[in-house]
Amino acid sequence: MNDAELLRVAATAVWGVPGQRRERAEPRPRSSAPPQLDFPPVRNGLDYLASVVEHLDETESEVTPRDMKYAVLHLQAAVEILFKARLLAEHWTLVFTNPGDATRRELDEATLKSVTPDQAIARLRNIVGVPISDKEGKALKKLTEDRNKLQHFGLTQNALAVEARAGEVLDFLICFVDTQLVPYLGPEEQQETKRSLRTLRKALGNINSYMEKRMNRIGGELRDERLENITVECPACEKVTLVLDEVPPTLPADEGVFSTCRFCSGVFDLDVLLDRWVPASWDMYGKPSDANVCPQCDQETLGADVRVRSEPEPVYFCFACPRIIKEVAPCQGCGRQIDVSGVDTSPWCSSCEDSWGPEDEPQYEGPEDYGFSEEAG
Repeated sequence: MNDAELLRVAATAVWGVPGQRRERAEPRPRSSAPPQLDFPPVRNGLDYLASVVEHLDETESEVTPRDMKYAVLHLQAAVEILFKARLLAEHWTLVFTNPGDATRRELDEATLKSVTPDQAIARLRNIVGVPISDKEGKALKKLTEDRNKLQHFGLTQNALAVEARAGEVLDFLICFVDTQLVPYLGPEEQQETKRSLRTLRKALGNINSYMEKRMNRIGGELRDERLENITVECPACEKVTLVLDEVPPTLPADEGVFSTCRFCSGVFDLDVLLDRWVPASWDMYGKPSDANVCPQCDQETLGADVRVRSEPEPVYFCFACPRIIKEVAPCQGCGRQIDVSGVDTSPWCSSCEDSWGPEDEPQYEGPEDYGFSEEAG
């Protein structure tokens, strides 16, 4: 059989004999029951988490801005569902905005007005006793803000910064399910949830491994370039990877970039950093305080509790010098802030020390001033 005959046989098998009507295949019988959605709360929340890791896993494909969009939306959905599942396990009225108005009918029909994310966190902390740190609470709040902007207004923000925050919340949620929800599930649902958690942890390991590799690379670069003492926490991604310009800016800050984050590539001018770490302060009389004045450059650019890459603990940091100051205190004479790092005596600024004379020495009273003799023991 030649090639033409083979093609003709094949065409007949597919299309039928020319001129003859081809018999239509019998349709497959349909089930009489409609398809059912079977997503009870914990399974539903874990399904959202599975979607999150699919969008964030760099080992599968490059994370795009669209991936970040759906990761944020689905992560916030997972937070709300899983938090409510834990509140339900404690008592069904806790998922209502106002527990005093709760009815079983509204719960069964899912017509209730349920708790907001902030209410859920407060009840988990204060009523259920779930340990949610301030850092975790801050990350959860920021995620809610990102989600609201995406859902209602559209979000324009650095994708890497959003990714870093999402990864932190994802890590928290997986631990939350394991410690706060699994003990309240039935045997079958426990096994199903544990299988899902194993898969999620593996994917989370990929995400964290990617983040860790980037941080290690950035850390090595900053160390080699000797920039660790002028690298502070980034306001966007909260990684300690924001490198300040080595040349101090003049105030008000010149136009242009003052700092660049090596992790999320965010750029910030001096005013943004001062708003973040150097809030305005007043003294007890309602007058502007000198608490933010740098002891070295005399500018109001001294931030407190600033995370600097070269330091193990938060420190005072001047964003104009830039300079690390371990400890500050007001001068005993004029009240001006001075550097008292390693100083044991009462702090005095150089101006007050220079103007201090013998006549200014305090006169201390002795026993003899009250008619007592030291020898009269």
